[in-house]
Amino acid sequence: MAVFPSSPAVQEEVVATGLREPGVRIEYQPEFRRTKFKCPRCDVVAAQSWATVYRKGLRKTATSYVKTEEALSDLGISTCEACNAKCLWFESQLVFPAQVSAYQVPADLPPELQRDFEEAASIAAASPRASAALLRMCVEGLCKTITGKDKFESAMEVLEQQGIPDEIIIAMDVVRLTGNEALHAGKLYGSDDGKTVAILFRLASLIVNWAITEKAALKDLIDKIPPEKLEHIKERRQKVAAKAALKTSEVAFEGRPEGRNF
Repeated sequence: MAVFPSSPAVQEEVVATGLREPGVRIEYQPEFRRTKFKCPRCDVVAAQSWATVYRKGLRKTATSYVKTEEALSDLGISTCEACNAKCLWFESQLVFPAQVSAYQVPADLPPELQRDFEEAASIAAASPRASAALLRMCVEGLCKTITGKDKFESAMEVLEQQGIPDEIIIAMDVVRLTGNEALHAGKLYGSDDGKTVAILFRLASLIVNWAITEKAALKDLIDKIPPEKLEHIKERRQKVAAKAALKTSEVAFEGRPEGRNF
């Protein structure tokens, strides 16, 4: 019987999964005709669709005129698939927004105020005074929209009653007072600089976060709690409040001067 040579032992190769290897960060800076980048409008890395701009005209022939259509290769409009907002490009450069700003529009900022915020961000470096003026309008409009009040001062009072942090109220008061001073003096907020603009951007974002974003998140959390549990919590809180009120009245009674009629 023939003897066949034994097969060579199979060498097992150990290959790492790569799960523990650090990821490679890719910079998705906005570029002309790039199909995916960090949107200057919503700050999200998303796919971008491009619209080509055409120049139409008439070309004269021997007997008539012929319509012409020429694509402008150095002009384009990108549309973000995440926020559906558009950016304008000319000569391969971003024209609107004027620059990729460090100040991004808060996601929950009411739509009617987003234009003021975006415009303020686009001119913050070139004209801090004009940017600050727009931001004051934005902050005032935001407070009025949230509270439904017609006056900035009344809106601030409502927000204070709702428990907005004292630091935000103080900052808004400064915005209101300096705005009035500049208005009465007929000036465009002459002392505003880049630092003031940065504070105003931060203030607008804080108000949106406290009054809109966090409240929406809390409401979503409460909506997920079963009704019977909510009722139990409500009853328990009422009992705690009643005990506290009774204790307060007992302390007041014990401290009453003797012989005094009430």
